[in-house]
Formats: sequence, C-alpha cells, structure tokens
Amino acid sequence: MNLKNKFFVIFALVLALNSRAELINSGPRWILKEGTTTAVVAPTSLSELLNQLNEAQTATDNKDYSKALSLWNKIAETQFGHEGEAIALIARAKIHIARNQFEPAEREDLDEFFKRHTNYVNFQDAIDLDFIIASRLADGVRPRLSGWFPWFKDRLHAVSVYEKVIKVAPNGLLADIALIRIARLNADEGRTAESLEALERIVSDYPNSKYAPEALEKLAKLRSEESLGPDWDQASTIVSVDHWKTLSDQYPNDPRAKNAAEQIKILRDRAARARLNLGKFYWYSRNNPEAAKLMANACRSISPESQAAIE
Repeated sequence: MNLKNKFFVIFALVLALNSRAELINSGPRWILKEGTTTAVVAPTSLSELLNQLNEAQTATDNKDYSKALSLWNKIAETQFGHEGEAIALIARAKIHIARNQFEPAEREDLDEFFKRHTNYVNFQDAIDLDFIIASRLADGVRPRLSGWFPWFKDRLHAVSVYEKVIKVAPNGLLADIALIRIARLNADEGRTAESLEALERIVSDYPNSKYAPEALEKLAKLRSEESLGPDWDQASTIVSVDHWKTLSDQYPNDPRAKNAAEQIKILRDRAARARLNLGKFYWYSRNNPEAAKLMANACRSISPESQAAIE
C-alpha cells in the first residue's frame, strides 16, 4: 500500500471514530447532536430510539417512576452496549436515587454503566451519581426498599462507594474530595487506622489538593496521640513533627499552619525527654555512664533548644 492510500485509510478510520451518533437532552426532549452521524449501531432506528427516549423522559419528568423504569429498562435491554443503554442506565440511577433506592442505583445501574460505557460522552454524570449516593449514605439518609419501605442506615457503606469514585476516575474532580470524606467518616466512626490510611493517600497521591493541609493537620494530631508520653515509644511523635513541618513549609498561609511551630516545639520536647528519661535510668539505676551519655546526646540532637535538652 503506497503512502497516499495509507493516508486515506487512516483518514477514513479517524472520520469513522469521530462521526458516531451523539444523543443529547435538549430541554424536555432527546435529539441528535448537530454534526454527528444518524447511524445507530443497534437493532433500533434513530427515530424509533428518539421516540422511546422521549417517552421515558416524559414519564420521568412527570415522576411516574414505575412507568419510567419500565420504559428505561426496555431501552437498556434493546440498546445493550450502545449509547442508548448508557443513557438508560444513568436515567434509571437518577430515579432510584430520588426514591432512596441506593443499592439498585449503585449495583444495577452505575456498576453496569462502568463496565461498558467508559467512552460515553457524559461519563462524568455517572461518577457524580455515585458520589451523590455515597454522600447521602454518609449523611445517614435511610435507604428505602422498593422505594417506600424504610431500611437500616449504613453510613460506612459510603466508604466503598467513595472508593469506586476514586477507582473509576483517580484523576477526576471528585477523587480527592471522596478521599477526605472517607477520612472524616472513618474518624467519626472511631476507625482511626482507616482514617489515617485515607489521609496518607491524600498527602501522597494528591499533594496539590486543597484538602492536603487538612489531611496533614489531622495526620499530625492523630500520630501525636499514638504516643502516651515520653516514657513510651516516640516513633509516632517524630512522624507527627514531620507532618507539622510539611504543613508549615508547604502551606505557610493556611490558617492551620499557624499552630505548627508551637506543636513542633511541644512534640520535639516530648521526643527529647524520652531520651533524657532513659539517660537518667542508665545513670541512676544501672550505673552506666556511657549509655547515659549516649541518651543525653540523643536528647540534645533531637531538640537542642528544648527544656529537656537544657536539663
């Protein structure tokens, strides 16, 4: 194949990829977007599909949800794998969410959407809906079976739905928001380890997020609480100092950073005092001046200006 023929083949392929039908909701009706092809790769003609979409949309707008779901189900079945199904799955999810049927919206609608429609032009709509589900669960909204029977609240189920938002679109607009909400929710429920893990992910994966200062402050506070005082292991205290220092260095204008200097001073004194106490133990209880000297020097190295170092 010569260069000229290759060019026309590539051009034809590019044209085919960019000329697919695109259906948009304009006001109360679905129409074909101007400039896209009228070909619909499905057993339904374009005009018939538009009629079905508009009938289902009218039922939805009128809040005749039983009829609307029946019509959207039919579209999803006949348009399986095509754009019509993507539209139907999102529409079904919106109805289920409106009725507090969070599980069908999540598992039967949006999970199925993500399996087959990652290239759908309004892909973000599906992510937004998963985020709404997670937020309502986290807020303690009570699910309703079949749209009317009250069921048990399940705030922690929001964590797995938020995780889907992050997994499907890790670089999307909602990923860091989902992570900070996971951290807050776990903290509210007393799940400190899970909250710490989410906060660490924000700092490492989304350092430019507006939630990074909050994550650093929470990490610093939680890590400092892991040590019960200078007579205990100080590894978490040193980690807390590092988080406060990062907050102060990278976000000096953030209101949270104004507490960093004082917290660093307190924590370094605690870590230094742990070495001082060990030095006293070796000096008074073990008659080991060399070990006591090592601990004293370690105390002074950790925080030369601290009261412990002066002692």
